Parts: sequence; structure tokens; C-alpha cells
Amino acid sequence: MAEIVLFEHINFRGAHKHLYGSEGNLAAPDDNFFNDKISSFVVVSGSWQFFRDINFAGPASNVFGPGRYSWVESVGIPNDSVSSVRRVA
Repeated sequence: MAEIVLFEHINFRGAHKHLYGSEGNLAAPDDNFFNDKISSFVVVSGSWQFFRDINFAGPASNVFGPGRYSWVESVGIPNDSVSSVRRVA
């Protein structure tokens, strides 16, 4: 099973959210807190890619494998810009 943990602030601080599969809409009405609020993340397992818009549209990031990424801008993702996250097979 793949897992990624998203964090609201730099250095793994603030609110966090675990994902075990792709999330096409971080702006969904039932759970929209993390839309455009991701500043750091931890890839526990699997490979993941970020998108600026919902439904995996807009500019895409590189694919990230297991590791701790303390600041999204240091890996080429603009801060507070992610609206969907896809697990890459």
C-alpha cells in the first residue's frame, strides 16, 4: 500500500493528512482544508505526483519516492499551490 503525509506548514508542522491513494480534488466540499495549503510532505511508500489544479490538471510536479520533503519550493513545487495528488504506479 502506498502512503503520503501532507503537511500544512514547512518542516512537517501544522495540520496533516494521510493519503493512501490518489486524491483528485483537495477542494472537495466535504474535506477541502488542504487545497492550496501544502508546504511539506513525507512519502512513506510508493511514488507520488502533485498537480496545481483538481482532477490532475495544470502543471505537474516531478514524481517523488520515499523520503522527507521539508519545503515544497526546494523541490520545485510552488508553496500553497497543490489541488490534487496522484499515486504513480
